[in-house]
Amino acid sequence: MTSLADRLLPDQLWQRLQPLLPAPPPRPRGGVPRRVPARACVAALVFMARTSTPWSLLPAKELGCGSATTCWRRFDEWAKAGVFEQLQAALLDELGEAGRIDLERVSVDSFSLRAVKGGT
Repeated sequence: MTSLADRLLPDQLWQRLQPLLPAPPPRPRGGVPRRVPARACVAALVFMARTSTPWSLLPAKELGCGSATTCWRRFDEWAKAGVFEQLQAALLDELGEAGRIDLERVSVDSFSLRAVKGGT
């Protein structure tokens, strides 16, 4: 029987994402780090995105990712490392090469701000 994490994060997507994840930081006193598996944390993030669940209600133990705090820290670490931008670029490249992007359906979103104190 497949776990919830395995259903949320299929092998095909995990294989694309795993090489983009940064290596775990070294432990200050050495030894083997005891970390929650990255795949479990990614599955928890997918769960949150699909269900709009707030961090405080994340079923972390059921997803195998320790706690909501652990997931949030890992999400923050990956966001700062640019993992999600790299994944988006890789997936868009792959779709473009396969001819699966319809540029007639593209929408662009933007915003502008007033130049405070006459800035450029």
